[in-house]
Amino acid sequence: MNQNKLKLDNSVSMIEINLEGGSYIDFRLKTNPVNPLNWRYNSDDGLAFEGHFICFDRWGPPSLSESDNGFKHHGEASSVMWDVLTKDGNQDVSTNCTMQCRLPMAGLELTRKINLSAHFPVFKVTETIKNRNNNGRIFNIVQHVSIAPPFLDNSTLFDTNAVKGFEDKENGTLNQEEPIFIWPNAIDKNNKSNLRIFDNTWPRVCTFLFEEKDEYAWVSAANPAKNLLLAYCWKSVEYPWINFWRSMENGIPKAFGMEFGTTGLHEPMPIVAKKGKIFGQNIYDFIDSNEAITKSFIAILAEIPTDYKGVKNIQIVDSKIIIKEKGSSDLINYKLSKSITL
Repeated sequence: MNQNKLKLDNSVSMIEINLEGGSYIDFRLKTNPVNPLNWRYNSDDGLAFEGHFICFDRWGPPSLSESDNGFKHHGEASSVMWDVLTKDGNQDVSTNCTMQCRLPMAGLELTRKINLSAHFPVFKVTETIKNRNNNGRIFNIVQHVSIAPPFLDNSTLFDTNAVKGFEDKENGTLNQEEPIFIWPNAIDKNNKSNLRIFDNTWPRVCTFLFEEKDEYAWVSAANPAKNLLLAYCWKSVEYPWINFWRSMENGIPKAFGMEFGTTGLHEPMPIVAKKGKIFGQNIYDFIDSNEAITKSFIAILAEIPTDYKGVKNIQIVDSKIIIKEKGSSDLINYKLSKSITL
C-alpha cells in the first residue's frame, strides 16, 4: 500500500485520502465503480488540487504582498504533508483515524477525526483548528468538494437548501451581491441559468447563503444514469456559505465544485476584511491566540434509480439521516450510531 495514501473501509464503501495535501481522492460504493471525487488539477505554480480538499487558511488568492512571502492559492493545507496520529484496525480494514496538518507560514494547526460508519456509506469528519500564533487573526476554511466525469455530466442534478446568492465576480470589487440570485435561478440582465443542471458556462463562480432558521445545511449531486448520489450535511452556523465553481469545455462539463465554508468571497484577505459581511453574514472567521475551533460535516453516498428526480430535503432525526426525493415519497434512510451524526 502507498505510504502516502490512507484507506478507510467498511462492508459497503471505502474512502481513500492522500496524505500529501490531505485530500479525499476516492469515496465509492463497493457495488458501484464510479468515484465522484476523481478530479485533479495541477496549477501553473506547482500546486496539485484533487478530489475533496480543504482551502485553509484562506479561500482564493493571496494578496500581492502575501504572494511575495510565499503564500499560494487556497492556503497551505492542500500542499503540506499530513501526519496520521491514530488509526484503528489493521492496514487494510479501518473505519476511524485521526490526522493533522500544520501551516508553517499561517501558524495554524488542524486536527481531523474521520469516522466511517460500520454499516452505511457515510462518514463524519470533525476538524479542530488551533491558533499557534501569539496573536489572534482572521482566517477562512472551505471544504472544496470537487467532482468530475464520469459522475459529472450534463444530466447530473444539483440540489441544496441554500436560498439567496450572487455571482462571485472575482475582480476585486466590493459590490458583489447585485443582482441577487434565488436558488436555483441565476439571472442578470444578460444571462440566465438553472443551477440544478450544468448546461452552460455562466456563472463560473456563484455563492449562496443558508438561512439562520435552518439548523442543518446540505448539498447534493445526483447522477441517475450512474445510479449514484453524493451528499454532504453540516450545521449551518459552522459553514454558512456554499460556493459553486463550474468548468466546461466545448459544452462538456469538466469539473464542478460544491464548496461549503466560512466565506462567500473569492478574494485576497485584505478585500475580504474590508468587505466584512454579505447579506449581513460574516465572510471570515476569527481565532484568538491559543484558541481552538471545531467544525464537522457528514458525507453520504447512496444508490438511486435511473428515474431519480433529485433531492428535496436532507434531515437528521434521532441519529437517522433521511434523504427525501423531489416529487416522491421515496426515502433514503440510514440509521447511524451517535458518533456519526452531527
